[in-house]
Amino acid sequence: MVDRIVRAIRLDWTVFREIAEDKDAMSQAAIIVIVVSFLSALGGAGSMLLAKVGVGTAFLGFVGNWIINGILIGWIGWAILTYFVGTILFKGETDIPEMMRVLGYASAPRLLGLFGFIPCVGWIFPLAGWILALIAGILAVREAMEFETGQAILTVLISWVLTFVIALGISAIFGAGAAVTSGIFG
Repeated sequence: MVDRIVRAIRLDWTVFREIAEDKDAMSQAAIIVIVVSFLSALGGAGSMLLAKVGVGTAFLGFVGNWIINGILIGWIGWAILTYFVGTILFKGETDIPEMMRVLGYASAPRLLGLFGFIPCVGWIFPLAGWILALIAGILAVREAMEFETGQAILTVLISWVLTFVIALGISAIFGAGAAVTSGIFG
């Protein structure tokens, strides 16, 4: 598993073909997403605490980023949307579990989000992690769907934008909750 994670972070496209064909890699992909999302959310919460937004706000931000945006929307939701976009628009050949496996591994670069708490430059790390994860996602989708890079780019961009809009809406809800919590417990 560690070897595959390193290869995914290094953007080795051959690892995604292996993962796509390995039906036993689902639990590994889930572990990667849970750990990476947890550590990235921890970095974000640390950044919020350093910005003195309040413990309640930081906690809600942590929960929202870890469970909602990291796992439910960032992995499962993105995999489902990617499956539908790729199979409907470009006749890709895959299934949802395969998409979940390859995109789970493709999320490994988001580990950089852990360093989001570093003052002044911390924002660069989560951004770099997301960009690398997006590139890894393109490679993963290309290999899983068995189609051209251009089709993979369009599939990932369309599904990622849809996922981002959904995550933004949910973050707005959590943000309102965080503002109320901050006022109560702040």
